[in-house]
Amino acid sequence: MLLNKLASGLMAAAALAAPAIHAATPLTLDNFKTGHYTVSLTTAQSQDVHFAPLAPGSPLGPARETVLVIGSNPYGQRSTLDIGKGTWIVDGGFGVVPGVQIYYGFADATTPAPLGLNLSGYSRFRLNFAGISTADVLGVEIAVWSHSGSVYAAQVLLSPAVDEFSQDFLFSSFSPSALDPSDIDTIGIVTWGGGTNSYGITSFEAVP
Repeated sequence: MLLNKLASGLMAAAALAAPAIHAATPLTLDNFKTGHYTVSLTTAQSQDVHFAPLAPGSPLGPARETVLVIGSNPYGQRSTLDIGKGTWIVDGGFGVVPGVQIYYGFADATTPAPLGLNLSGYSRFRLNFAGISTADVLGVEIAVWSHSGSVYAAQVLLSPAVDEFSQDFLFSSFSPSALDPSDIDTIGIVTWGGGTNSYGITSFEAVP
């Protein structure tokens, strides 16, 4: 699935690459405890875009951009995105087809804030789920824009799950080639489903 965000603004904002991060334990990139934002949509084919500030010194920059979109909504139900209390929650609403995009690497709608993130000490991204409720599979994609201009992406299709679980995205599984984690400027996470979907994600990590 292609992401909507254009990377052209990134090349205009030079950034020094950060030193490589080396660790034997996972690095929490976003635990969804800051930048609280809640929004609900009921109008079919509508969307909401918001920039929520992250904690000072966050490895994912000054803000978290969220984009909530909904497609059909035959029963006029409410689809809700709620982030910032320790969980990224989507409550799709009966019959609603929601999708979410999250981007790190922008301060606001017109200001790129390249991350200069060097994850050379890690081998994968991990999303920790509280659970998934879907009419069909839930699609999840992580895309990375490097400072050199390269774009990498990896996606999975997840079945409904009542219990907590973790989903890894190996850097070696990204396309069109293995992800070079040494000069990450922007990260995007996109979710979508073939039908209505609801889920909770408790953290986004880099894992050795």
